[in-house]
Amino acid sequence: MRLQTSLLAALLAIGAFAAPQRASAQEVRPNWMVPVQERGQDRQSVRPVREILDSLRARFGGEYVSHRLEDGARPVYVVRWRMPDGVTTRDFRVDAVSGQFR
Repeated sequence: MRLQTSLLAALLAIGAFAAPQRASAQEVRPNWMVPVQERGQDRQSVRPVREILDSLRARFGGEYVSHRLEDGARPVYVVRWRMPDGVTTRDFRVDAVSGQFR
């Protein structure tokens, strides 16, 4: 009985100090959490949001408020933008691949 208890204690001690193996972040994320840029090699590349914001600033003036990326057959950035008057807020829909305003 004593032998079994000390053997069990030794196994538990070894297990407590063994480093657990971790899966990579890519394996853990479900498909809906993978950024659109990483989802498929056959998809066209999405422009960085910084490019879109720079073109909005150059074209309309004003300042950035927020954005979201709507995924679909053709991904679209929806950018909320405060116009130069400081009061008006406008939503722009921008093609995320070509960068053209819709």
